[in-house]
Amino acid sequence: MERRRLLALTVALLGGCSDLPGATGPRTPPTPSEPTAAPTRSLQVTNLAVEEADDGHLRVVATVRNGTNAQRTRRLRIRVRAGEVRTEQQRDVTVAGGTQQDVVFDFADVQYEDFSGNGSLNSGWV
Repeated sequence: MERRRLLALTVALLGGCSDLPGATGPRTPPTPSEPTAAPTRSLQVTNLAVEEADDGHLRVVATVRNGTNAQRTRRLRIRVRAGEVRTEQQRDVTVAGGTQQDVVFDFADVQYEDFSGNGSLNSGWV
């Protein structure tokens, strides 16, 4: 009998301590604000072209544009996959403000014919 009384007293004393907190935030999600414009990148690759070099290897020509008024330098990476061959090259590119420039990457270890059948390439800034 004492156990029942002790159990009832414990439940009564601890009853308020076991409640989980209720929701405290707004019932509706906040309204999104005006979208912000994406930042203007200093240098952008605007075109990637592939061509066959004189000796038959792959040549990639990247057109890089500088949208700012100041001269900018960044490191450009070109990755190439042709069949099982995967390779990359990196080069520092300097472009005067408000101009564009072609940057040539020669991949001597990749034949143009191998690439033109099922190859892929991508560019990125390092």
